[in-house]
Amino acid sequence: MSFNPLAQSGFTGSFSKAGLKIGSTPAQVATDAPDGTGINFAINGVAYYKVDDATATITAAAAQAADTTCLYLIQVDSSSTISSVKGNEVLTANLGVNDSCQIPTPAVDYCPIGYIKVVTVAVTFTAATTDLDASGVTTSYVYFLGGMGNAPVVS
Repeated sequence: MSFNPLAQSGFTGSFSKAGLKIGSTPAQVATDAPDGTGINFAINGVAYYKVDDATATITAAAAQAADTTCLYLIQVDSSSTISSVKGNEVLTANLGVNDSCQIPTPAVDYCPIGYIKVVTVAVTFTAATTDLDASGVTTSYVYFLGGMGNAPVVS
């Protein structure tokens, strides 16, 4: 029998919907699984569980410019700590015309559970500082199940 390294690698992904939404404060993100059981996920083939939590702070990042769209990847590690990775900013007017937002790559040994799409209109957004429901800021929440999408976001 020959050795196949891909067959030996472990799966990283979420087995349940994370239920991302605004947390206890508008600058925080919550994981609130629809079935109330928390998030079941794996990192490198090892299974973990994260209880629902409304107090996760988005990782601080450089300010997002006004009139742009950006994806913030939400990820969890083996100790159930939530963090985020800021993606590329794109002028909202250029989305789908000649530009797209890319889903950021998760950090090593983290499981991606979804992303927050932040659209700014005439204001800036600073992760971990600006409220997710601030005036001029629109947020959308996308969940991953069984892995992470890799297609660019064009709208």
